Amino acid sequence: MIKAHLPIEENLVEQLEDALYEITPHNWVLHFRHSKSTSFLEGYFDNSLDAEESLKELFYTLEIIEIPELLISELDQEDWVNSYKKHFHPWSIGTFHWVPIWCKKSYIIPEDNFRLFLDPGMAFGTGNHETTKLCLEEIVELNEKIPNHLKHNFLDIGCGSGILALTASILGFEEILAIDNDPLAIKVSQENAEMNDNNKVNFKTADLDTVTGNKRYNFVVANIQADILQKNAETLITLVNNDGVLILSGILSKECSELDQYFKATLKKLGIDSKTVIKKMNDWSLIRIQMLNAN
Repeated sequence: MIKAHLPIEENLVEQLEDALYEITPHNWVLHFRHSKSTSFLEGYFDNSLDAEESLKELFYTLEIIEIPELLISELDQEDWVNSYKKHFHPWSIGTFHWVPIWCKKSYIIPEDNFRLFLDPGMAFGTGNHETTKLCLEEIVELNEKIPNHLKHNFLDIGCGSGILALTASILGFEEILAIDNDPLAIKVSQENAEMNDNNKVNFKTADLDTVTGNKRYNFVVANIQADILQKNAETLITLVNNDGVLILSGILSKECSELDQYFKATLKKLGIDSKTVIKKMNDWSLIRIQMLNAN
């Protein structure tokens, strides 16, 4: 096992963060040290060749041809496990707690609170990223507002580690389908489900176009890239039930207005009235669309 390290120039930080989101899942973590105005990229790999190939993929996404040289250091298994774990810590929203499995014995969960144990592995979705956190806040907030009889089905598109679907399941949502086009993400999701003795979520390796048809859902969450959301706007809208909710995330704030207008135009074309709420966290945004009627 090796650790790969690369200092990052300040003018590349925002572009690099966007690129990392696009190539999820990956082995990289981008660190910011605001007090020293320095940033660096750090990743853990089986060998230096894997690290170099992954860096090439990342920098080609940025259309940078000249690939910088990585600083490589060897790690033993204990160092790797500790380095991996130090990036993930327990956190909560209201009475719901997301807890890395290695903190299970040390983290005290108050009585009558909800909890989800996680080992994110290399899949996207620890809850640390703003796009996931925005979605979790929406799910927790909606759960507090709606009666149980409206929570009869839920679709999670781009499920990553399974954190959104499993959270919804614990809160009482039923008939949950969670899809991702990456088999590794589905494997991690299923392992997280087993860790929580949860067999209520149907995790499936699939693309968005495979879930189209007559089936509709009361709640659809799509935490994927803005360009994919826009490309599939009509499909996403038609997956939502009358009076259902569509939650869109994975959106940079600078992309939000354009995407919002595109979805509003698509809804109008389909003859669907709706109400839109936009929420922001740092450089990321979420769009919640409440359907008011559907043809």
